[in-house]
Amino acid sequence: MSKSIEAMWKQGFVSEGELSAPKVNDLYNRKSQNIVDKLQNMFAVNIKAIVIGALIMLLVMSLIGAPWLGLYISVLLAPLVIIAKKELTKSHNLSKGQSSLEYLESFDAWLKASIDTYSNYYRFFYPLFYIGMVTQGLVSDAGTKVMVVLLKYYPTEYVFLAIPGYIWVVITLLFLLIVRYSEALYRLDLDIIYGRQFKKLDELITDMRALKSGR
Repeated sequence: MSKSIEAMWKQGFVSEGELSAPKVNDLYNRKSQNIVDKLQNMFAVNIKAIVIGALIMLLVMSLIGAPWLGLYISVLLAPLVIIAKKELTKSHNLSKGQSSLEYLESFDAWLKASIDTYSNYYRFFYPLFYIGMVTQGLVSDAGTKVMVVLLKYYPTEYVFLAIPGYIWVVITLLFLLIVRYSEALYRLDLDIIYGRQFKKLDELITDMRALKSGR
């Protein structure tokens, strides 16, 4: 960022007379970390991790005899990289010609909109990922052997594509669960990775609003 949060605090609050210097200094002591820069760096690292992960997945799957699954997963991850880059660019393009509090509120608004954008994609990503994994498992040699054993010990007249009906029921139920909770899975993953930083951002905005109001 060309203009640090600390600099904007000084311009946005001290020079404008919105807060007294002692209060701002106290805020520096309690909230010295540049949360915006840290989150943007984490988002940038995440983009690189997705790209590297896709390449590793393609290589590993090819080595174990499932190159199409590796390619399939890589294709699913590609839109995430595109979305992530666009969203990160939006965060860097936020207007910095405003007070620190206004800037953080703009960043927070962008963050929530960005999360909604990701959520929309993950509603499709998790179910499609599940379908790919299940399909590979069923057509693999190991999967075929498992189906033969199941039919031997737990025979049924309902068989489709050499797969017993009760397995199709389990697969379908799991698929419906993933469809139902795909967004929740994404939110959980998001909280594990970024939860602490999001909480710090919320606390920082709350503190700055309280200081601005003089409470």
